[in-house]
Amino acid sequence: MENSEQNHLQEMDLQIDNDVRQQLYESARWSKFISIVMFVACGLILFFGIIGGTKLFSIFRNAGSDYAFFDEFGAILIVVFLVVIVAVVALVYYFLFNFSQKIKTALLSENTEDLNAGLRSLKIFFIITTVFAILSLLNSVIQ
Repeated sequence: MENSEQNHLQEMDLQIDNDVRQQLYESARWSKFISIVMFVACGLILFFGIIGGTKLFSIFRNAGSDYAFFDEFGAILIVVFLVVIVAVVALVYYFLFNFSQKIKTALLSENTEDLNAGLRSLKIFFIITTVFAILSLLNSVIQ
């Protein structure tokens, strides 16, 4: 199968020269940086969200009977919502991180399968971010 892919690439006269290698390496480096920054941001948001949720829990408890409904349920709901949002964002940026790792491995080992897997991860990342962007635009238009 790999020979057929290689022959197909040669028939199309598609080769990875040094310029393409350099561009892929730079893309992998920047995508790794961006994904790690987003992982750290997700961790900080989760950390401060849990602290804020517990603080909100104590505020509602001290506020009295007017906010009895929010006493436990409201603060827990906010923390659960925050955990779900952070998990989704971290999952999206995992695909970008995976792209970075696979492309670097493919460039070092000259493995076509790793190159394809890396580009597939990048494609999934762009599909998910495009869907979120369209949903955000629709939300802005509707409001």
